[in-house]
Order: sequence, then C-alpha cells, then structure tokens
Amino acid sequence: MSRVVGSKKLPVLFLLFLLIGSIPVWGKGDDLKILDAYSAEGKIAFLVFNETSEELYSVVYNGHSFEAERLNLTLSRYQVRHWNGEYWLLQKGERGTVELYTYHKGKLRLIETFTGGSLCTDNDLDVKWNGGEYFLTFIMQDSNDDLNTGECNFIFKYYLLKDENLIPLNVSGPAMWIPALNAWLVGGPLVYLVDESGKLLDEYNFSKTGIYSAGLVINGNETLVTVSADTGWVRIFAIRDSSLVLIYNKRFGERELGEGPYPPKVWVGKPVLFDRDTRNDSISIVWLYNGTDFIKIHTFEGYATLYPVTAFNRSYILSGTPANRGTHILLNLFELRDFSLVHLSSLKVRNGYIKVVNTGELKGFPALKVESGSMLVVSGENSVFLFNSTDMFDLTSGEGIDLPNALKNHEYKLSFCCGGVVVFNENRAYFFENGKFSDITPEMLSALSRNSESNGFSTPFTLITLAVIIIVLLVSLRKRR
Repeated sequence: MSRVVGSKKLPVLFLLFLLIGSIPVWGKGDDLKILDAYSAEGKIAFLVFNETSEELYSVVYNGHSFEAERLNLTLSRYQVRHWNGEYWLLQKGERGTVELYTYHKGKLRLIETFTGGSLCTDNDLDVKWNGGEYFLTFIMQDSNDDLNTGECNFIFKYYLLKDENLIPLNVSGPAMWIPALNAWLVGGPLVYLVDESGKLLDEYNFSKTGIYSAGLVINGNETLVTVSADTGWVRIFAIRDSSLVLIYNKRFGERELGEGPYPPKVWVGKPVLFDRDTRNDSISIVWLYNGTDFIKIHTFEGYATLYPVTAFNRSYILSGTPANRGTHILLNLFELRDFSLVHLSSLKVRNGYIKVVNTGELKGFPALKVESGSMLVVSGENSVFLFNSTDMFDLTSGEGIDLPNALKNHEYKLSFCCGGVVVFNENRAYFFENGKFSDITPEMLSALSRNSESNGFSTPFTLITLAVIIIVLLVSLRKRR
C-alpha cells in the first residue's frame, strides 16, 4: 500500500534533491567534449566543453601534468584564433565587421573593431604569429565588388599586435618573419623591413624582374633570403649589419610566366630551388647553392610533386609520384646532406589529398585535422610523420605505428608538444612519446575535477555536508513528533 509523504518531510526531500543535483560528476567524462588544442611555449592547451553545465575550460598539459582553468567565454559568440601561452586571441564576426579581443586571466579586452570588411571571403582577418607579436591583415571591401558576378577587388590593411597594443602599418604585401633581423619582411611592389614596434627599417625592390616569391634560409649561423622571379631571375640576400645585402643575382635562362624556379618558404641548410625541366615537364629538378652558383643535385621523373619539409634543425624533400596507373602515390623522403640528397624511406599510399605542414606553422594555432580518407604529412622536432585514418608513419625511420583504436577510421586532430605528438578526438586524448601512445584522458578529467573542487564544489565535502544536514533535519522532525 502506497504511503503519502508528510508535509513536514517535503522540505527535507527538496533540499536533498538540490544538494545531489549540485554535485559535479567528472568521473566518466561522458558530458565533456574536447573541442580543440593549441600548442605553444612547450605546452598545449585543450579547449574542453562541459555539455551539462555549459562551461568552457582550458586544460593545459606540459607533458607531465594538467592544469585546468574555467573560461568565462561562449564559443557561439567568439572564435578562438590563437593561444600564445599567456593569453587567448579571440574574434567576433568573420565578414564585414570583425571585433578582435584578448582573454587573459578571466578578463576579456576589446582590441579593435574592424569595419568595412570584404564580403567576398570566408574570414576578413588573417593572423600570423612570430613568437612575440602578431601580424594582422584585414581585407577591406572595394566599392566595385559585385557578389552577383563574383567580381571582387581586395584592399588590405596591415597591423602589428604587440603586448595587446595595435599598431597600424603603412606597408602592403604578405609578411615573413626574419628572426636574425628581429623584423618582418613585408612584400608588395616594394619590400619593407618592419621591426617589432612597427618602425620601417629599410625598403627593397624585389619585383623589377617580374612576379616573385621569397624564401627564408637558415644555414647554420647565417640567414639568407632567396628571391626568384617568374622570368627566371634568382637573387640571394645575406643579412649583414642589420640589413639585406645582395650576394647572388643570376637568370636561369628564358622562362615564361609561372615556370619558376622557386625557393621553399622556409629551409634549413644551403639554399635550394625547385624547378621543372623546360623541355620535359614530367621532370622536376632540385638546385643547390654551393656558395658561388646553383648546381643541379637531383632530378625526379614521372611527374613527381616535390614538398619541402622543415624540421627543427634540418630539412627534407618529400616526393610524390603517381603509381599503379594513378590509383596510388609512391612517397619518397630525402634528406639534404652536404651536396646530395640521401634517400631515407619509401611508402606507397592510396591516391588522395596530401597536406604537408611544417611544425613551425602550428605554434599556438588550432590542431591539425585528419579526416577519413585524407593524409597529413607534418614535421616534428627531428622527424617527419605521415598520418592517415589508421596509422602514423615515421618517414625518417620507415616505422609504422597503429593509432589508438578509439581514433581509427574516424576524424581526429593532432598537434606537437612537449617532445611528442598529441592526438585526440572529442572524447579521448593520447600522447605519443618513446614509441608508444599513452591515454592522458583520465589525467585531464582529474585536473577538471580539481579545478571544480578548488572553486567550492568539492564532492566529498558536499556529500558530508549533505549527510549532516539530513541528520539534523531528521532529528528535528522526530523531536516535533
């Protein structure tokens, strides 16, 4: 026979319901979602969202332990662009009007509201980071833009963001950071050197012989800038007395527009150029600068695609050649040693999209995504890795490693940190070090739990308090009887 709860016991049950509902549950992590990760300054920050409480956390891992911090942010309003190890760079809006913010120790600060942006792009704000400050490019709308016909004329404005202070720049063109000069090389019709405070140091004319491309070369203690024009002219500038000094200027025969040769964007070692044979476009050529002139050191046949891959202190060349009537790609990795290319490994993979990224481009930016069926080649500190849906291959050693089962045949993300590789999806995170994967998800959950308790939500304390309150109320009710 059912019994009706007495009116005097209702407050007790109501209080019990409230207290139990206030106890945070982190154990299984079923309500947690790992959104992304950002690696900088020897650590990596995971963005973790609690779907139950709708709270956002930054969980920082240094290779040994985690530290969690609750972020007073709503990602439906703000887009995370970068984490520099100290503060977050956020963006609100993507086209037309864009607001730029920093978030540091619980404080959100508006840096600038950019207006009049182009409606022809996915995002009007481009961000570069050199380890000390940001180089920002805002794409403006032109009065002649016509979205109906797709006709767009871009106008660019450039800024430096240093110590949360925005500095407008009176220069134009894409930017490349030159560590030896502690300055940005900003290229347009004229090329400018701009220091960290936005001061114009010098200007050069790289484009008098045609459309050009420039590459940064770190060769021991020497820093060089290699510039090539579509008409075949190649120049090398050395950095001396805080300026660029021309040390090589020569034309590689008669070249048509788009024929090259071209330098890699970043290279460690003696300067190289990638080229196509002007008489047979199925042949690719690698030229090496010997201190006096460029010499041919290797040819690739069979319509090979060449990818420069730069690690911490060395550079590699990855070639991809169609195989098995185009159903596969034969990948070969070479390392430049002295005046020759040394073959390290070969790997045949199914034909598909291959993205190649140098690890220096990742610092502080969102983790790289590996989608089902795609391949990603990325350089670590001293190795080159290929990731696909099931495996991770160390192309420098030729070794293949199985991915954790939770990630196989699913979309996942990766980043480099702390002397290893971090791979993760929405539910699990793993750290690859010394030849094996370790599941670091439990440690992440423990850090989140500690953060919750430090903010006054200690589960044991709540349970003890709950028990004491219930006992006191029950004793009080008995006395009233």
